[in-house]
Amino acid sequence: MNDSPVPDSLLAGWRVRCEFPLPELLPWSGDDRAADLLIRTGEVPERLDGVVSDGPLLQVARDGSCRFAIQDVAAYFISPRGDEVIVAPASGPVSTSVRLFLLGSVFGILCHKRGLLPLHASCVAVEGRAIAFAGPSGAGKSTLAGAFVKAGYRLLTDDVTVVDVTAPGGPVVVPAFPRLKLWRLAMGALGLERENIETPRVEAEKYDVPVENAFATERVPLTAVYHLQRAKGAKPESMNRLTAGRAVRDTTEAIYRVRAGRNLVGQQALFRSISRLCSTVPCHLLTQKMDFERLDTRVAGLVARHASG
Repeated sequence: MNDSPVPDSLLAGWRVRCEFPLPELLPWSGDDRAADLLIRTGEVPERLDGVVSDGPLLQVARDGSCRFAIQDVAAYFISPRGDEVIVAPASGPVSTSVRLFLLGSVFGILCHKRGLLPLHASCVAVEGRAIAFAGPSGAGKSTLAGAFVKAGYRLLTDDVTVVDVTAPGGPVVVPAFPRLKLWRLAMGALGLERENIETPRVEAEKYDVPVENAFATERVPLTAVYHLQRAKGAKPESMNRLTAGRAVRDTTEAIYRVRAGRNLVGQQALFRSISRLCSTVPCHLLTQKMDFERLDTRVAGLVARHASG
């Protein structure tokens, strides 16, 4: 590993040493510390010893090691301390699909192991404040983040928002990597060309859009979490502050790989982290229509809201 010709990379503040290229990540430009995370290819067992949680995709063992697997893509072994990941591609070399799950689900598991709270959310920086958009797949998180980028604001992360709830002064968002995952229609609405842009999974028609020039590399205080919901039928768009109980419930549902988190850090510890986040950061329900005509107006309204404090 130490003789690998692949340069080290930056991910959520970690120095990552990987034996294969990770073009999604920025190169490491920090100090000369030892690598925080090692990634290599190798064999991954079909079943871990001492399994305490066994799901269709994820096994968690008593010692904290994890096995995550996607059929026809890859199996991943995450070490007990979260300092090493072994990748076993289903066939051939490491592909964009293999990296997609490495920097998605496996990344979320690593965050749980390292005491960080991963939200299924996209996040942007506005005037030194982080605004997160949480919700299930298809809720419009990446599209809204992309509209902010189009308007000149910086992306902190897409799909997995990493929150350090124990940071001095309150929760902060840790930048992940400079990519947006956008559907074909969203790319058209944002005026982005598809030429020379990768599709991590061709059948999904979702594109992996690099945004290095619009990426925030420093931690930013989290000022609000918006839980996205589609406005159905004639229901108007709306924004409402969530009550404490509803905020905890919706944020729990938005935790990335929540089952892994409960097994790795314990249900009570995870609940305390969520409660701490919701007690210090306002959470809102943002009901929006899934159209693209109002994106600029929506961005302007949110910017004005947070510019006024």
